[in-house]
Amino acid sequence: MPTLPNYLDYKRGRLDALREHLRSTDTPAVPLAVTARVAGGSGVRPVQVREFTVVTDSSAALAGYNLGPTSPEMLLVSLASCLAHTFLIIGVQHHVTYDTLEVEVKAEIDFRGMFEMEGAAAISPYNIRYEARIASPASDDTLAAVQRDVERLCPVFLAVTQPTPVSGGIVRK
Repeated sequence: MPTLPNYLDYKRGRLDALREHLRSTDTPAVPLAVTARVAGGSGVRPVQVREFTVVTDSSAALAGYNLGPTSPEMLLVSLASCLAHTFLIIGVQHHVTYDTLEVEVKAEIDFRGMFEMEGAAAISPYNIRYEARIASPASDDTLAAVQRDVERLCPVFLAVTQPTPVSGGIVRK
């Protein structure tokens, strides 16, 4: 059965090939797009991402059916996944081997903010924190260097900690 160290060897080869491709071509930014459609009658929000559908929903308290994660939970899902992936990429660049790697992200949310109630905390998830659980023969200093680079280069971590303006509007159908 393949192990995480086996996968890291595979990933090293793929990253080397991608790095070479990016050096040799004028590759523009990769467009990203997702579409959420509200399902009539249930309010469930299936989100289309490339060829994948992720079902998001709310708890019963918010008139949901608990058929999928909430949007704030999906933010944490995205952060945990991106941190884990970036730990893999940066680990490969630092020649670090992981025996195991697990990232847990936690936060709080105060729904009173949505109702503009007095004493409410921030509307967005707050006190966001992560824990990377790593088994590795690498030294503590090496893992600290990996963590610094992860926090400097992880796209979703940066989007949360250094927000980019978002624009939008309504289009009538």
